[in-house]
Amino acid sequence: MPTATEQLKVKCKHCGRDNVFDQPYAYHAGFGNQGFLYDDAGTLTLTWSSFDPAYEAVVGQKHPWALTQSGRDKLEARLRDAPSGGRWRFRNPARCIHCGGQISDSILQTIYYLVYPGSIKTEDGLKMQLSEYLNDDA
Repeated sequence: MPTATEQLKVKCKHCGRDNVFDQPYAYHAGFGNQGFLYDDAGTLTLTWSSFDPAYEAVVGQKHPWALTQSGRDKLEARLRDAPSGGRWRFRNPARCIHCGGQISDSILQTIYYLVYPGSIKTEDGLKMQLSEYLNDDA
């Protein structure tokens, strides 16, 4: 019999409501060699592999959490807008889906991340698809 997906609940310090994620715990980007960014609203997550050829073509062979400001700017400039219409930014924190209060830090302050419903995960096993979310010009 299949088991239900474990859900992580993060209580907002601002409004006291729970934000529920279909993940058992906050993921560690370093363990999976992944990058993550939140959109401007802070309620969508973009993830990619540190070894995705499209990512490496933009910033070289560097893990996302170790990029300089120049590398961060290059990647942000190349990313297409988030489905929400906002931008993906290294400085964006995760936010409460109810009140917009901050519930977790950005990749600049933490290696742990949350995956919101409707988020974009560009890696699936050995298939890496960050190139589908990059602008050709920039």
